[in-house]
Amino acid sequence: MLFRGILLLSGLTSFFSSQAFADTVSTTIHHLYQSPRALGMGDAFTAVADDYTAIFYNPAGLARREDGQVNLSLSLAGTPGAKDFYDDYKKIEDSSQTDSQKQTAYLNLIQQHYGDVYSVRVTPMEAEWVRPKWGVAFIPADVTVEAAMHQQVGPTMNTTAYVDSTLAVSYADDLHWFDYGRFSMGITGKFVNRGFYSKGISAADLAASSQIIKREDLLEGYTVDADIGMLWTPELPDEGFWSMMRLARPTFGLTVHNIAESGFGQSLKLINKDVTQNGVPEKLYRVVDVGTKWEYPTAWIFGGRGVLDVRDIGHPEFTWRRGLHAGLEFDWTVRNWWKGHYSGGFSEGFWTAGVSAELGIFNLNLVSYADDVGTINTPIESRVYAARLNLDF
Repeated sequence: MLFRGILLLSGLTSFFSSQAFADTVSTTIHHLYQSPRALGMGDAFTAVADDYTAIFYNPAGLARREDGQVNLSLSLAGTPGAKDFYDDYKKIEDSSQTDSQKQTAYLNLIQQHYGDVYSVRVTPMEAEWVRPKWGVAFIPADVTVEAAMHQQVGPTMNTTAYVDSTLAVSYADDLHWFDYGRFSMGITGKFVNRGFYSKGISAADLAASSQIIKREDLLEGYTVDADIGMLWTPELPDEGFWSMMRLARPTFGLTVHNIAESGFGQSLKLINKDVTQNGVPEKLYRVVDVGTKWEYPTAWIFGGRGVLDVRDIGHPEFTWRRGLHAGLEFDWTVRNWWKGHYSGGFSEGFWTAGVSAELGIFNLNLVSYADDVGTINTPIESRVYAARLNLDF
């Protein structure tokens, strides 16, 4: 009863609290956590949430687990031209040219790539342990860097970086007093330490420094926040029109992320021990995700689902184009230790596709998706390719 009351109070608070948005040179919606499996099906996962990533997508999914899972993984995502651009930058930086010559070379490099946006996201290690009704996640470092080439006062590289460390604990349960199907609720408490950088870098700035981003340039802070999730699978009648939908087992989900939205006003100085910073990192925005899932009938070794989400409602960069996520996922299972998924969909108006294969405890996820890096009125696609290597117990 106490748990139910806390969830209800927190949910009401999330809708009526005021919001204040931080300044950033990026228009990309940055998510604290991303799952390659979810990204493959259009990043529509709110009503699915059936694996360890439920901790971050919808903790209510943990109430429906029947066994435990331990996942250890590393992941890498990036735009195809990011490495080539960095190599060209390093050639200039490592050359014996004067600062004036380097400045001219950097100016020409940025001009050659006007309109291009490069990004890299690296998670060297993450660990999740989930059991029926609860889960724990620890991500020591999740590093994202985005660089966009623009003509402002002069040729400028708008650069945004996130360095996040996250510890999360989740709990979920079914509400048995609900008589209209299965209703599950869950909560994830999060501690997040964030390093953040978001500025326009000119050719002169690049020539004056041996690093694009220096550690002492990062704003740093920590926050404690929570996500609340709900899942509802309605009980459909045995006869009539609605009985035909029983095979699809429709499920509806809702998650309120970052209900406190308290920002990163306090710092442990884990990154910058001796630097007095002017400003705080971009906060975790309070947003709402809603979604639905429809299962396919199982045939031989195949199964799957269709999904539809509206995500990031309440984010300052939200539009209906960016918020709409839809996809399909096809499961195949040869043995308990030999299985996988194929998926496809649309996210933020761009196509996504993914594949995963599990052989024993080894699991590989490959996915392609795109970020919308344009303005609200002018969407721009930035294609990303990602891979995650997992040990799954």
